[in-house]
Amino acid sequence: MAVGTIDKGVLTDIANAIRVQNGGTGTYLPSEMAAAVLALDGSKTGTPYQAPATSGTGVISDSVFDGIADAIRAQNGLSETYLPSEMAPAILALAWDVGVKMRALLLADGTLEFNYRDGRSSDVPGAVILKAWEVDPEGYSSAGARPWDEDKLSVTRAVFDDDFSEGGLESAAYLFHGFENLVEVEGFEELSGVTSMNQMFVSCASLETIWAEVFMGSVTSGSLMFSGCRRLVGGEGYVPEQTDDHDALNFGESGVLTYPDADNREWFRCFLYADGELVLTSATEPEAGRELVSSGRLCANARYNSVGYQPWYDHRHDVEWVTVAADMASYDHVNTNYWFYGHQAITEVEGMGNLRGVREMQHTFNSCEGLTEIDLSGLDPSSLEDLAYTFGGCGSLVTIWADADWALPSSGVSGFQTFYQCASLVGGAGTTYASSRAGYQYMRIDGAGGAGYLTAKG
Repeated sequence: MAVGTIDKGVLTDIANAIRVQNGGTGTYLPSEMAAAVLALDGSKTGTPYQAPATSGTGVISDSVFDGIADAIRAQNGLSETYLPSEMAPAILALAWDVGVKMRALLLADGTLEFNYRDGRSSDVPGAVILKAWEVDPEGYSSAGARPWDEDKLSVTRAVFDDDFSEGGLESAAYLFHGFENLVEVEGFEELSGVTSMNQMFVSCASLETIWAEVFMGSVTSGSLMFSGCRRLVGGEGYVPEQTDDHDALNFGESGVLTYPDADNREWFRCFLYADGELVLTSATEPEAGRELVSSGRLCANARYNSVGYQPWYDHRHDVEWVTVAADMASYDHVNTNYWFYGHQAITEVEGMGNLRGVREMQHTFNSCEGLTEIDLSGLDPSSLEDLAYTFGGCGSLVTIWADADWALPSSGVSGFQTFYQCASLVGGAGTTYASSRAGYQYMRIDGAGGAGYLTAKG
């Protein structure tokens, strides 16, 4: 441990500065000064004692000054370094956030917490406050006008404490615009009095959940609220369209809100390994000993409606084959919309028969140009509802295997251009592709009641 000689007057100045800030009369050993600085909160107990100037020198461990410097930085949120002679002025310069106001607090765990109270404090257990800003009651006219804009990529969770609504926020427009790593929002009911939410969540590409106990909205304007929120799923499985507005702030089948005690979503994991295999599974951990390229989760019953939401999407050209694990049979409702859209390197898909209650298959294999055959045997088609462009653009696809008793529902199913430009496709009885035969009606065993593009297996 390094030690050095220091003027005693430096230590006296530091102790005096602490007492100026807390109004105290106590004395401090050098080893107690860091804790005393950390304890400062802007409150004063009385008239501070000021020790007279001292002379002489002493020997002090460097760790003492390192601790005091760390305490100063913890209080002011800066990254400055301090010489011992600079510490007293830095302590005197400390200012505290006092008074009743709306605040946004950036915590060390990636939470952006909003509350309305006297002084700076957090309701998050074990919270370490890194930064704090006063929230303008009128809101902000652009993303750049927010005082926390430079820290937006550090936020993974946003929390509205149960006192925030008392602050009277008028506009939440642009509040989380560009928060690319934001995954969930809690306490959304605290915004029930807000009137404007224009572009509130634009480009929140990682956002999955907006939790709310209730929402009695006063919102009159919410244009492009969810543009770019491809992973956002409401409690009933709804995924917002790019142009959706504040009308989607509900808990129903067309809503993005999730009530904590009525969350009907089911999630599965996605693991892409370095050898090119993409595994979809209910298991929460990847296989031991395998190099992982990408991982994440998807909602089994979500009605995803665009490309780019998949956790592995940036590595889609590395996916060579797909395994739908046997444990996926545990989900009783699955939609496969856009799962493998544009995955041109995929040559094999195994385990589609492990999926249960499949309803929507929009664009599932669209533009999978490397696929020559796919096996749907074991997949029960009785719940299918939407087959729009399921195999669109699969120009190399020759054979689609299915169980011999495969039959679509007699009603309630649709699918425009299910086989769009599947020029190589041949049914089990020899039916070849024709652009006039591209609809969902041809998703049947060839020869069983008419022409089709499926081939009975077995």
